Amino acid sequence: MNASDSPPIIARTVTLRYFVPEDAPKVFVMSQESGLRTWLPDQVYESEAGALEVLLYLIEKYRDPGAPSLAPYVLGVCLNSSSELIGHVGLSPFHGQVEAGYAIEDKHQGKGLASQAVRAMSEWALARFALPRLLGIVAADNAASCRVLQHAGFELAEESMGRLHGRSGLVRRYEKARQIANIREDCAFREDSNGL
Repeated sequence: MNASDSPPIIARTVTLRYFVPEDAPKVFVMSQESGLRTWLPDQVYESEAGALEVLLYLIEKYRDPGAPSLAPYVLGVCLNSSSELIGHVGLSPFHGQVEAGYAIEDKHQGKGLASQAVRAMSEWALARFALPRLLGIVAADNAASCRVLQHAGFELAEESMGRLHGRSGLVRRYEKARQIANIREDCAFREDSNGL
């Protein structure tokens, strides 16, 4: 595996990096914020020890199995200017496909950082794991999260009633596919190699 195959992934003002156990205190504090409590209640931890337990699980998944179609692949989001951990962006299996998820600390929201992180992770993951597409699934009334996905290049694919993170309501499914140019190049290569 060469360096471009694995994190860190550097975007304009954020870097995506592997979590380390020392992140547990900050992950715990972020999990207590109102945004996470509202939209991702299953990611609210009772203690630093609970946050550490989850981080150790996520860290193990980087190498076993190391594929988001089989297990979560979640990275920390840090500011380039200070290296401060401000959130996470991750990929998880979802009904035979892969879903992108993310959260940014309340005080850093509304600055485009989540969109940057999701765009960087999605572009890297589509290529690195040869995924045909990524999904983004959010509550329709979570307008900020819908904007993050749109700014990160995801397109609305479906809107229907459903359950998400223990809440019933209108759910939006966004999709981001690998670049069409890459698919066209691949098709052109196959045509040339078949003598067509």
